[in-house]
Amino acid sequence: MKGRKKHHVLSCCLLIAVLIILGILALVLYILYRPLPPRVLTSPVELGVEDFSLLPPSLTLTASVHVEVVNPSRSPFRYGETVTAVTYHGEPVGTTVVPAGAVGGRTTTWVVPLTEVDGVKVAENPHFAGDVLSGTLPFVVMVRLDGKALVLRVFEVSATVEVVCYVQLYVFREDSSSRCVATVRAGPQRKYY
Repeated sequence: MKGRKKHHVLSCCLLIAVLIILGILALVLYILYRPLPPRVLTSPVELGVEDFSLLPPSLTLTASVHVEVVNPSRSPFRYGETVTAVTYHGEPVGTTVVPAGAVGGRTTTWVVPLTEVDGVKVAENPHFAGDVLSGTLPFVVMVRLDGKALVLRVFEVSATVEVVCYVQLYVFREDSSSRCVATVRAGPQRKYY
């Protein structure tokens, strides 16, 4: 009887030790391979007039922004094509199309989204005249990329990368600047209706 009790105690201690080791291993793997927010840098905007007519009034501007995405995480990230709105003082005035792609783990990738802005919608905005006089047109582009991060080249983890870029277009200098903020959410995303 005494030997059997000793055997059960030893088995329980061994099981607890294995669970503690597996927990520590899972924590270390999570710390090493969790998706981290990417660093997003943009180059100056190249503007072009796509469509212009007086009657009916029509003006479509295209903007080519070269975006450098640095993935500090060890896990590569794949994402599908995304279409998002470009806003001017909170009003949608255009779209940005980000082509499907991938960013490798601990690598840098260039992404070239295509942005089209309806110049008539911008000009109809009540803030337009004041912004032109000040020389700066503020735009906001929010891109949400839903994709998969490949952990240890075996497990796919759902991840969402949200990038918000605040773009200032300087009218008189024919130049632009931008500031982007990126966040990452790993795991299944909840949809609230």
